[in-house]
Amino acid sequence: MDIFSNLFYASADSTSAGGAIGEEPIEAFIEFFNLFVALIALYFAIRILPSISHDVRKRSWLFLSLAAITFGIAEVIGVLKALGIIKIEAIYELTQGVFVVLFAMGFYYLYTTEHRETLKLKRQSTTDDLTSLYTHGFFQTYLVNKVSNLKTDGTNLTILFLDIDDFKQYNDKYGHQEGDYVLQKVAQTITQEARGEDIASRYGGEEFTLILGCDFEVANRVAERLRASIEERCSTFSDPNIKRNVTVSVGLATFGRDADAGDRLVRIADARMYKAKQLGKNQVYTGDVDLNDETGLHEPGSDL
Repeated sequence: MDIFSNLFYASADSTSAGGAIGEEPIEAFIEFFNLFVALIALYFAIRILPSISHDVRKRSWLFLSLAAITFGIAEVIGVLKALGIIKIEAIYELTQGVFVVLFAMGFYYLYTTEHRETLKLKRQSTTDDLTSLYTHGFFQTYLVNKVSNLKTDGTNLTILFLDIDDFKQYNDKYGHQEGDYVLQKVAQTITQEARGEDIASRYGGEEFTLILGCDFEVANRVAERLRASIEERCSTFSDPNIKRNVTVSVGLATFGRDADAGDRLVRIADARMYKAKQLGKNQVYTGDVDLNDETGLHEPGSDL
């Protein structure tokens, strides 16, 4: 009696009174049913095998395909054994053992190596390599979904837009490697100051965004605290690796107070950040801006 049939026999034994139903017809039926399933598995295994490369991410499919082939061979042997054509029990048991090993290895790779690879690819698609913050694409997707939910659940949302002051000059004078260090330092400070529910992203270049689940007044205090923290931690006094004191200009916009659409919130926060630069940099600006005045709008990547 093989491992594929034990459950069937247990059920038959529990329902038959004193063995009224013989095991031999049940065994033959189960063996032929298993053979039918095995042939289907064998067909798909043969179809899949040629497309499997040596890529580690496909090892699970390799072992599962080999397990299906071994399963088919075992069931062929089982049917021949049930018909009395072959009598060697050891071959049958050995084949079943190989099937179990291959099947277990297939699922091992499926739920370890490939699972980790999937998580890694997902992180890479949503996380900026240099700063470990979320990407611009993730920011936009999250904002659209969040704004859509805000219209029904009534919670708060404020966008902070930060830009490193005179970053192009820093890059030109000290080199891109030193500039990358500044980006990482600013991103690290943002991460440390952000609350658990806040979404911090690298918007592009030296620009960063935060999505805060709070109203305008609270967000304004968060923005000022963040600006001051960056000024303190990204100074030559606090970090000898910083070649020149680094500051940021910040603008913000709150859903409901400033706009009811995500893209307009971004434009207002961006315009306010630009205005902060015009007014002397290293400050948070929350005043009026004219979105129709193209000269008052920030061009992404510009250095002011």
